[in-house]
Amino acid sequence: MKRLLIIMAIVGLAFSVQAQDIELREDHPREYIVQEGDTLWDIANRFLTRPWQWPAIWQANPQIANPHLIFPGDRISLEFVGGEPRLMVGERPRDEVDDSIRRLSPEIRRTPADGPIATIPLDAIEPFLRRPRVLSEEEFRDLPYVIANVEQRVMTGPGDRTYVRGMEDARPGQEVIIARVTYQFEDRSGNGDEIKLRRNRMRHGQGAVPSSERPQSRIWQNTMGRMERFNYPIIGYELWEAARARVLQPGDPAILELIEGRREVMEGDYVLPIDFHVYEPTFMPRAMDNVPNGARVLTVSEAYYGVGHYQIVAISLGTSDGVQPGHTFSAFRPGQTIRDRRYTPLSRSENRNVTLPDEYAGQLMVFRPFERISYAIVLDGTNAIRAQDILDHPDRRL
Repeated sequence: MKRLLIIMAIVGLAFSVQAQDIELREDHPREYIVQEGDTLWDIANRFLTRPWQWPAIWQANPQIANPHLIFPGDRISLEFVGGEPRLMVGERPRDEVDDSIRRLSPEIRRTPADGPIATIPLDAIEPFLRRPRVLSEEEFRDLPYVIANVEQRVMTGPGDRTYVRGMEDARPGQEVIIARVTYQFEDRSGNGDEIKLRRNRMRHGQGAVPSSERPQSRIWQNTMGRMERFNYPIIGYELWEAARARVLQPGDPAILELIEGRREVMEGDYVLPIDFHVYEPTFMPRAMDNVPNGARVLTVSEAYYGVGHYQIVAISLGTSDGVQPGHTFSAFRPGQTIRDRRYTPLSRSENRNVTLPDEYAGQLMVFRPFERISYAIVLDGTNAIRAQDILDHPDRRL
């Protein structure tokens, strides 16, 4: 039944995409042998100028009832039926050797030889499917928090105890996540049209609420806590899992035992319920009917200048905007406003300042949406994608 629903969804998406023009690349291959490590997006990018439209020509082929069931060694050939392009699939003859077939050399080997290839590389997005959580300001404000570690140690690890406020109603044996704030998303536009990010790598996960509401560590009080906060509306907090713990004794404070962890637990960390997030591994690329105005890239992961192929970004759209996994966007570098140096009061120039056109940067696909913020993976592009890049329909390139 689950496979039937997936196939029905693919069919519906295919018909919606077929209504648009399908453009083949001028240098597309005649045939292609699927290699271990390929993704559907990479293969489609070899045939189409707009690879996000691949369901239209793959699903239309009855041989590919489910485009996600394509395996290394399969032969994909481009044919025309009634003047329309179709991708046919079949097994490659063992004795076939054809140097005219163009192959895509896998950049990263990700897919086991005995399994179907993925739409996008799952190991690139897997940490973002399990580790981070994005909460609203209201959800964040009520979180339990670590008040101290055993023997007031600065850091503790598995097997140690920690003390948490806000868990009076917890039950013994309950398992929870201890997380740390990594980003604070703020709306600096004043009207909500342009959502910008103030990137705060808060070591202790604090500073997001007044000191009167949360205890501050000594380190925080003597450093960042002395700085005045700007009065910008907060649209969300990103928290990453640091460890997992088990409740030994409820109370104020409650006693927790750390059972496993990727990082040490510190005063000021927060406690979250375990999120049994279930995702569908088949991410069907498609466009939104209308991309909301002011949609932007909020931040880029593990980079300060920009990111490229198979790296992760956060964008200012979420489920409240209708965003779903698979939604694809083009990203553009906003055109800079420069001064016309030849401008004089007597010249013909009407404006002293000129805004240059936006520049195409690349395409990205959402794989995990939250209410107002989503994570997306960069699939291709001509420039590094940066924070504050503008998002638009995936067909737009200029």
